[in-house]
Amino acid sequence: MQDKISVIMAVYDAKDLLPLAVQSVLAQTHRNLELILVEDGSPNGCGELCDRLAAGDARVRVIHKPNGGAASARNAGLDAATGDYIGFVDSDDLVEPDFYETLLAAMQQAGCRMAGCTADRIDENGNKLPGVHVSVEQPGVRPALELFRDLFTRGSIYPMVCWNKLMAASLWQGHRFDPSFRYGDDGNVMHLICDGQTIACVDRPLYHYRLRSGSLTTSRFEPRHLDDLRLWHLWYRFFLQKPDTADLAQWCLADYWKRFYLLYLMARQDGPLTPESRAAFAGYLPQLRELLPQIAADPHVSGLEKFRARLFAASPQLAYTLACAWGKLAGDKKQ
Repeated sequence: MQDKISVIMAVYDAKDLLPLAVQSVLAQTHRNLELILVEDGSPNGCGELCDRLAAGDARVRVIHKPNGGAASARNAGLDAATGDYIGFVDSDDLVEPDFYETLLAAMQQAGCRMAGCTADRIDENGNKLPGVHVSVEQPGVRPALELFRDLFTRGSIYPMVCWNKLMAASLWQGHRFDPSFRYGDDGNVMHLICDGQTIACVDRPLYHYRLRSGSLTTSRFEPRHLDDLRLWHLWYRFFLQKPDTADLAQWCLADYWKRFYLLYLMARQDGPLTPESRAAFAGYLPQLRELLPQIAADPHVSGLEKFRARLFAASPQLAYTLACAWGKLAGDKKQ
């Protein structure tokens, strides 16, 4: 008998796209699966739609719960899962029919407990968008934590997302998503799932990530985006305590500072910071100041960026003003 796969889908405000997402999971060539729809208190009729979809296929189960966010919904799905393997699909995305069959075969062939694939992007109408959304630099069987180097050096979110992967259910014992994260809610646990594991990386876009206007990944800066700084700091402390990942910790710290500064620039695109944004950045400045000695010693941070980090920690406004003045001066010299 085929191994059983539990697919967890958190559902909130996706009424128009949910049937397509569900259909793409139920059309899997790997037939022995359960689809757990976790209806997260959506106000627009998603709950009733979930129940209708479940009535049409015995493999679909529905959990109704008060709104608590994607992490909370995924945790409810994990608690209810009965499969040998766990997968996640977002309620507005699509997957290829052989998504799970391919990942399971790659995992079994490699003798590991995780497999992942690349992902492309589609628009609201399902049309393919240019570029790759999630990629891996070296396909094949790799130490799972090493994928974080790709994240820190070239921005690949491959290791930090849960939805492009199939994982042994046993990896989730004792691990759950942290619901206090409002952004990057799957990244806060994936480093623990990857710890000590190898992963089979399949170089095919089996997952189609939908970009919707107004979504977290397409919206302008909001203070919740600073959860990234909390996440990168969590990873830095994690890698720092492990004797074999010291260089990953340094790459993580270098990327933490770069991300901190870029988020500030993003927040300033429309002018002075809002009071809410100013308070949010002020809450993270003590963390940055505490890390300044480590940033100063980090071989992956340039001398200019070490100076900028010190200046920014003392006065973000001054660092920003000088950067703008330098940019204008450089532009004038070009002309």
